[in-house]
Amino acid sequence: MFTNPLCHINKLNNYRLIFLILFYFTIAISKAQTLEWSNTQKLRGHSIYTTIVGEDESGIYLIRHRNKFLSKFIVLERYRHNLGMENSKSFLLKNTRIIYSDLNEEGLLLIKQVYDKKNKAYKIVASLLNNSFENIQPEILITWLVYSIIDDEPLLIIKPSFNHKHYFIFNYGFTKNKQNFNKYTVIDKKINIINSGEFSLDQNLNIEKLENIIIDKNLGFSALYSLKKNKDGLIRLAIYEQGTIKQIVDSSYSFDKPILFYNINTGLKGVTGFYTSNAESGFEGNFSIIWTNFKKDSLIIKKQPFSNSILKELSGEIKVQNGFLPSSYIPIKLVCRSDGGFIKVSENAFIQKEQEITMINGTTSTHGKAIYTFENILIQNFDSTGKLDWENLVTKNQNTVNDEGMLSSAFVSVTESSINLVYNDPIASGGDISLATFLPGGERKIKVVAKGDELNAFIIPAEGKQISSDKIIVPVLKDRKFALLKITFK
Repeated sequence: MFTNPLCHINKLNNYRLIFLILFYFTIAISKAQTLEWSNTQKLRGHSIYTTIVGEDESGIYLIRHRNKFLSKFIVLERYRHNLGMENSKSFLLKNTRIIYSDLNEEGLLLIKQVYDKKNKAYKIVASLLNNSFENIQPEILITWLVYSIIDDEPLLIIKPSFNHKHYFIFNYGFTKNKQNFNKYTVIDKKINIINSGEFSLDQNLNIEKLENIIIDKNLGFSALYSLKKNKDGLIRLAIYEQGTIKQIVDSSYSFDKPILFYNINTGLKGVTGFYTSNAESGFEGNFSIIWTNFKKDSLIIKKQPFSNSILKELSGEIKVQNGFLPSSYIPIKLVCRSDGGFIKVSENAFIQKEQEITMINGTTSTHGKAIYTFENILIQNFDSTGKLDWENLVTKNQNTVNDEGMLSSAFVSVTESSINLVYNDPIASGGDISLATFLPGGERKIKVVAKGDELNAFIIPAEGKQISSDKIIVPVLKDRKFALLKITFK
């Protein structure tokens, strides 16, 4: 009996095919993500915006609110870990808004700004709630400012320590006579005040604004300020730490969109952002400054021009010319690497305002229109010296009208082995929810995690939160109703 050799070859090919399918299926499973959805709720007047606070053993906490300022009417909600609603409580805030919320070992921390009409002062008050949203202890007054002596509403920046056992409240502004003031208060997880202080900086610095602060593991802080443009139109920076202030100045370059960072793994601190020699042309590269001992180290500015390869890929963008990227690029996330390097995620986003003139029954009517555009996202990985390791990008080209860009941009999360971007594809192309994953070597993988034509769901990226090392929760508009989406990275 003779055996047909073609049959033998076909069998071998089938075995190979089965093996390859199983192999790739195994890889897909090993790098898969699981999606969990909550039940949908009707959108009420009080639930337009969402602030996800965090997760503990009792469940997932969030705040629903009518406006971005978390004032007037708010609702505190607690969901089970499987996203089923467990508890809800409404609050009416009078002359008050919530400026910070967090979960720690003691309960739900809320920090509020209260306007005291009688004393014409802003009071910063902290309260601690249990999982039924009842006060565990009386609220405390952290600090206050007399409204009559300050030039405008103060800027408050609140930072938790890395273990969420302490909170650093930094209060910055100008008095009526243009003197700057800097006040800080440190509270513990039980909202006891354990430290406070204040200082002012030399008026000759010509401070424009406070950019940010960082807290190290010893609760020491650093503050980054932008200075007013000099006579040549250049933007300069200044850093304050341990009673010492140093300027970041270059006679030929402006330093814009700065980010202050602290690497808890290495103890390194630094600033990064974009630099340019011609603000009208845009940005021509990244700058970085890294130090370990602020008083002793010289602040050396390292400049890294944009690579030709990335400029070529972005050549379709407006104003990309002669080695410049548009000045509409904004850093949206900075990730510190365990070896002292850092990864910067930047997005090209801008707003165009137009007016429409229509005739209704012979009467002219003018309507304003704001077009929100979110184009490419640029991922750049730098080593501990500020040298570029690799870079990649995601093209989105999102455009929305009069929605404040709520459905645009991307939510960025970090796991042990990847950086992940979740975003809505343009509605015109189906409105899918997509996930872009970047591996340590810069390799990019993009896939659809939820089909738009099947689910009719759109995430709200700006309101997402990473609640653990491998889980994120993002609010969703699903069938024109509110829902939560939890993604677990395996």
